[in-house]
This record gives sequence, structure tokens and C-alpha cells, in this order.
Amino acid sequence: MSNSIKGFCLQSNEKIYPNSGQSVLSNSAVVDMEIPPLKEGEILAKTLYTGICGSDNSATIGKANFDWVQRPRVIGHEFSAEVLELGPGDHGDLKVGDIFTPLAMLGCREEDCPACSVSKWNLCPKKEIIGFHRNGGFGQQVVLESDRVVPLMKGLTPAQGALVEPLSIITNALYNKCDIKPGQDVVVTGCGIIGMMSAEVARAAGARVAVTGIAHDRDIRLKRAKERGFITIEVSPENSLTSQLLNGITDDKGIPFGTNGKVDLLIECSGVPPVLTEAVGVVKPEGDICVIATYGTDVQINATHLTRTSLNMRGSMGSCRADYMAAQKLMVTGIFPSEHYTDYYDFKDINQAFEDSIKANNMKAVVKMN
Repeated sequence: MSNSIKGFCLQSNEKIYPNSGQSVLSNSAVVDMEIPPLKEGEILAKTLYTGICGSDNSATIGKANFDWVQRPRVIGHEFSAEVLELGPGDHGDLKVGDIFTPLAMLGCREEDCPACSVSKWNLCPKKEIIGFHRNGGFGQQVVLESDRVVPLMKGLTPAQGALVEPLSIITNALYNKCDIKPGQDVVVTGCGIIGMMSAEVARAAGARVAVTGIAHDRDIRLKRAKERGFITIEVSPENSLTSQLLNGITDDKGIPFGTNGKVDLLIECSGVPPVLTEAVGVVKPEGDICVIATYGTDVQINATHLTRTSLNMRGSMGSCRADYMAAQKLMVTGIFPSEHYTDYYDFKDINQAFEDSIKANNMKAVVKMN
């Protein structure tokens, strides 16, 4: 099969600084793709909607923590798609016309793999991420393993299907790594989509939630957070989270947020190293820090303070099938209001979608691929 389609493709890996005047898209291009013959266990699908992840942005501008992505590569791991063709092999109940979202991470599936043996493909050291290890959802068609397929629940739209993967990262982190109790005060650092998903899920668990951002976020991301009733905290080097908590923050009812400048839980979603460095100082003794972000450089942590205050710091990597199911339920039941946070683009405007995302001029870009 040699059907030619379009795809958004990373072609080079030059380091790009978004505010330098250089085009943030100089590493990428929309190209014609050739669809290869299907191998054992593979399917061909028509991509419906694809979301731009922060990791897509990082790879596009050549951040060091994504140097491992081989170029050229059609990226995209947050998407919904329709099955067009089944390749050789057993695909279970899957059939042409089914609508699904894929597991972003596929493990080695070897019996002696500690992660795969308990269905934790996201923790497999040999895992392959669609859109990074093989072409992904920013192609108008995509070839993938049928083992990745997660059918969309009844009541979930294909557009919402593009948000299942990022929301599954939050269900994994907050349901499996955090013990949120009603009445706790929680700070989410970073007001991108991962931060706002974390805020929504934490509040649904009964917490009172504050979300941080910078001045650039004021008119878009922090504004949308405030519209949803969250406490918003604009931070800067001159007006840090630490100082604002110590000076006193109140909710919309005038009730103080935090106790003596400390909170119960901090969820780090910004990916900014100094933010994680600061985090250990704003959490109560025996409180929790959950790290969802990744970083382009090493992060300095006051480990002695961590020990002396008995803080619990845990990282959370990706998600697995059970987390995808939990994420779908959050959208089907309306607990996560996907439309409030989604900015839609047609495929012809995909370059604009990436530019807006990289420069944080939208909340969550989702591209209609066909």
C-alpha cells in the first residue's frame, strides 16, 4: 500500500528559543507520508482528532530531554482514530469502523519484565511511545499495533477521545500516587492542560485547589482557571509562591488557604526546575509532593529538609489501560469539562496550532486531522 497522506513531521533537532525571534517551527514541516504495508498485529487507522502535548512542543523546539527522538518523525500520541484496515494476525473483537484512542506506551510484553508482567507498560524500560518511537497521530493516517487500542466509551466524542491520554496521566498520578482527602489544601504548579486536569481531579476528590502561573498566563490559562472557580496565583521571581503563601492567600469566601504558609499537597506540572526546588519549602511536614512534569536539566532539591520534615515526594510516569478507563469515565460523567479547556484547529492550521501551543497562547490545542 502506498497511499500518500499528510503529516506534521519533525525533521531536525536545532535548539529553538521561543522568544528569540526565530520561528518555532524551523525543525518541522507538513510533509507527504507513505503508508507502509501492515505487519503482523498492526492496523491502519484514520486519525480523527489529535492533541498537542507539552512533550510534542519540547521535541519540536529541540529541548535536550527529547534528543532521543529519531528524526524524521511524525509525532503525536494523544489522538482518536477510526480503524480502516486490519493487518495479518489476531485482533480480537476489533473491526473496521471502530473508534478508539491508543495507549501511548507499549511495553516489551516479555514474561520476565517486572513492569509488563503486571501490565505496567508505562514503566517498561523498553517501552515504545507512539509518535516518538514510531510515526503517530499527527499523520492523517497512522499504522499502529492493535494491542494499543482502547475503545472509546459510549457517550464520548472523538474530539474528547484526544484528551483521554493526558487525563489518564492525571488519574494515574492522583489516584495511585496521592492520597487526597476532603478539605485538604492543594497547590498545582503550572496552569497548562496537565495542571488544569490535576486541579479538576483534585477538587473532585474534595480538595481546595490553587493553581499557579506566570504573567503570560494571566489572560488565557489563569483566566480559564479562575472561570472554573480555582484560586489563581500569579508568580514571579519577585513574588514567589513561598512569599505569597506566607503573606496569606484566601479563597473567594475569604477563608485562608494553607496553614502558616504551608499546604498539604503540591502537584508539580510546570517542568520548571526552580519550581520543584521551591516545592519542598511550601508543603507541611509529612505532606506530599507529586511530580508529573519532566525537566530539561537536573533539579536541585534540599534533601535534608525533605528528610527532616518527612515529606513524601513521588514521581508519576505515564499511564496504563486502567488509567485510560478512569479518564474516560471522568469525561463521560462530566467531572472533567473538556470543552472549557479545548482550542480546536483544522489540519490546514496545524502550524498555527503548534506555534500557539509552544508560546502558551492557548489552553489545549486539538487538531481536527481529517
